Amino acid sequence: MASRLILFMLLGVLAACGQPGEQESRVLTIGMAQMPATLDPRYATDAYSVRVQELIHRGLVRLDEHFRAVPDLAEAWEHPSRQSIRFHLRHGIRFHDGKELTAKDVAATLKAVCDPAMGSPLRSGLQSVNRIVVEDTYTLRLDLSRPDAALLAHLNLGILPEALALAPQQARSTTGCGAYRVGEWTDARGLKLEPAFRKELYTLRFLRVKDPVTRVLKLVRGELDLVQNDLPIHLIPFLRRHKAITVRRMPSTTFSYLGLNLRDPHLKDVRVRQALALAIDREKLRRGLMAGMPRLAETVLPPGHWAAAPLPATGHDPERAERLLDEAGLRRGEGGVRFRLTYRTSTDPLRMRLAVAIASMWKRIGVETRIESMEWGGFYARIRQGDFQVYALSWVGIVDPDVYRWILHSSMWPPKGANRGCFADPEVDAWLDQAARAINADERRRWYLLVQRKMHEAYVYIPLWYEAVVVAAGKRASAFRPRSDGSLLGLLELTQPPAFGSNRLSRSGITPSKTW
Repeated sequence: MASRLILFMLLGVLAACGQPGEQESRVLTIGMAQMPATLDPRYATDAYSVRVQELIHRGLVRLDEHFRAVPDLAEAWEHPSRQSIRFHLRHGIRFHDGKELTAKDVAATLKAVCDPAMGSPLRSGLQSVNRIVVEDTYTLRLDLSRPDAALLAHLNLGILPEALALAPQQARSTTGCGAYRVGEWTDARGLKLEPAFRKELYTLRFLRVKDPVTRVLKLVRGELDLVQNDLPIHLIPFLRRHKAITVRRMPSTTFSYLGLNLRDPHLKDVRVRQALALAIDREKLRRGLMAGMPRLAETVLPPGHWAAAPLPATGHDPERAERLLDEAGLRRGEGGVRFRLTYRTSTDPLRMRLAVAIASMWKRIGVETRIESMEWGGFYARIRQGDFQVYALSWVGIVDPDVYRWILHSSMWPPKGANRGCFADPEVDAWLDQAARAINADERRRWYLLVQRKMHEAYVYIPLWYEAVVVAAGKRASAFRPRSDGSLLGLLELTQPPAFGSNRLSRSGITPSKTW
């Protein structure tokens, strides 16, 4: 009730003295908590940069709804050998400046990412590329130092014109061959993207609105047309009651979990890890803390991913949890306590509430939990070093099953990789090595299914859920459809009313919107 009262008071203040937002009929305004760090596809890693730059750029491949690599700038590819791949480019694709895209542009972009002197954070994804050979205007070949089944998924990075690819980072100005070109970018008016080839598309303006409540109020007043995520959970019911606002949600690929230190004297016993998982009522947490929005998870890859394994649900059974702890020799002692754990988390209020709720559930089975909250930088540094018993985190933007090598292979213990719990299993290592050498997707999937089942049985992580993608949109953007990876490419399906645009597609090489 207090939150609702504050909202209505703020609405009154904004109505009285707020400046009206941009209401141009041809412009959609998108509110964001942060602006992109860069529009240069060689350096885009944060979510805001990736989401915006994929409207401007196109890659050799794109990832479909099942996260398989499908043709984009490349119309086809083949493997002359297990350690080479040849790409055939589409003819007639043009950059925003009118120049035709050729194999030289692709080669220059990939070489820049691979060059240590350029400092691209995407270099690790292309580390198997040994040589890039331009065979003719529309054909290039990548020679690899080793078979790399995950390489294709990393080749969706945007391609730059050769001259730009050889230049230093261009954070605020760029030229691509995507649906939008950069118009202007100022601190006061935000980032403006203009349709490059399809004039029926809206012009887009991205504005930073730092405060989440202000984002909600600007959306209600029509100053913003769209906000994706960055919405306070407790204000979503308020938005749903507003007739002019459409709220949509769908499960994302963001996997939330509890990490466990498998070298800990207690946690190294799989029975203890299983007991901790069974003691957590995930459905109660999902409804009580997350407004019922997430989808319960069992493994990193979401259902629908081409390599995801069907796994039995991790249930809620505190009685069985108690029996498992008894079997492990951890019987209740003084005060009913079996043993003690430290649970590390960030200072984010929602993460703190989650920690308190889980600690309460573990207390019921005799596990006393001390919550240690830290500012993000210090917290994440500790986790990356493997300095924890239990922690809560999320994997964001996972698209390729090679993530399992990164988080499970015994060669990936910190600081080299992200196997932070120090899991070690020779059989799993062998399966991951086989999957890395496989080229055929069906063969890769067979190995990853084995890995996921073993991971689930060993309770390497305690899975929680896939966090939801939530979109709130005004009338003009009400048809926007969110995607599980948080992509904004659904904006390409929104067109101006016929009086302001045309339904004709240009001959520039951009494919119809249904193919994006």
